[in-house]
Amino acid sequence: METYGILSLLPVTVVIVLVFFTRRTTASLLAGTVVGAVLLYGKGFAKPWLDVVYGVMRSDLWIWLVLVCGFFGSLVALFEASGGIMGFTGIAARFCKGEKRTLLGAWLLGVVIFVDDWLSILSVGAAMRQATDRFRIPREMLAFLSNATASSICVIVPTSTWGVFMISQLVSTGICPAEEGLPTFLNVLPFLFYPVLALLCGLLFALGVLPRFGPMKKAYAELRSREREDAGSAEGEKAVKSSNALNFIIPVALITAITIATREILYGTLACLVFCAVLYLPQRLMGPGEYLNTILSGFKDMIGVLFIVTSAFILRDINSLLGMPEYVIGAAKAAMSPQILPAAAFLIVTALGVAAGNFWGICAIAFPVIIPIAQALDGNLLLTAAAIISATAAASHICFYGSESTLACSAAQVENVRYAQTAIPMLMVPFLLSALCFLGAGFLFG
Repeated sequence: METYGILSLLPVTVVIVLVFFTRRTTASLLAGTVVGAVLLYGKGFAKPWLDVVYGVMRSDLWIWLVLVCGFFGSLVALFEASGGIMGFTGIAARFCKGEKRTLLGAWLLGVVIFVDDWLSILSVGAAMRQATDRFRIPREMLAFLSNATASSICVIVPTSTWGVFMISQLVSTGICPAEEGLPTFLNVLPFLFYPVLALLCGLLFALGVLPRFGPMKKAYAELRSREREDAGSAEGEKAVKSSNALNFIIPVALITAITIATREILYGTLACLVFCAVLYLPQRLMGPGEYLNTILSGFKDMIGVLFIVTSAFILRDINSLLGMPEYVIGAAKAAMSPQILPAAAFLIVTALGVAAGNFWGICAIAFPVIIPIAQALDGNLLLTAAAIISATAAASHICFYGSESTLACSAAQVENVRYAQTAIPMLMVPFLLSALCFLGAGFLFG
């Protein structure tokens, strides 16, 4: 395949520059894809670019994403309309009697809902948004905390969607046979520095042990220097027929149980939509027509999210056609040694994941490329695998236009660019500490 060398980095550069100047994430992503298409096809780029767009929208993954993301929006709308979220917030209010306890509650909820990162992000955002508003906590902080917690806990728990995927990567690259997948993953766990540090730093930021700094500190100052009139206040005053927390807790528990049993979150989401009808209609919280209208309204609320994620998928495919992942990995091969390979793998895979806006895809590319390098160098395979897995989680946090960050912003109701400005500097703390840990471990165990 033809590669474009350093020019393959141009689309990503365009995206990052434009998004901070225009504050429009979708438009910046699409501009980056057009720049990549011009590099690939020259003046006749329009039709091939559209072919890439159609290819994304025909893929099974995109269709799955639309259904899961859209119906998640429907469920959140149902939880709000039924009073379930308000009821849960009322219970949380007994515990959340200040900023620290509110953020600790958000962190704990994110840890408890470990089965899937999307479920965790949306549940934490929906359940805790009113509580954080009450104690004048910036919604940027909620978006940061929900995202930093979600994939971190999911990648550590082997029964989560992330855990199952990572075990499959260990098996598919020959690190272990299929029957040894789970024990091998458990041996990798001590080297998963980033997920552990991201969870720990999230907790310490929540408790104020680590001080907020940079734009996040400024967000706190700006919020508390003026009277806030936002959606949270309106939501608090909205009249509902009931505020029973079970109308939120039971459906979330159902999604979790079905997802664990079937390994497919879409099944859990669809089953929950049906269950909510059985739960809400007999309580006369809404009529059948209002129930269906709420589903449609919630689905439509996620259209902005879907535009961003779809644009990121198009950028991923353009980057792949330009040979960007191969160029970055190839450029780094010459400098590899068994001691620095884990740290290099962590940095490279994170950078590729952020650039592509796609995390499991880059992980699936990185495993069969980097693991053979570790084998050739007689390096530590478990440590190298842990570096790739950790990088996948780190990329999902840092990439402000990726699906996880976009969902966190949607649930917290903040713009992606605000997440980028406030959360990324704080995420650099566990990221840089993890890079140092992989470097040190490379010399100790490499």
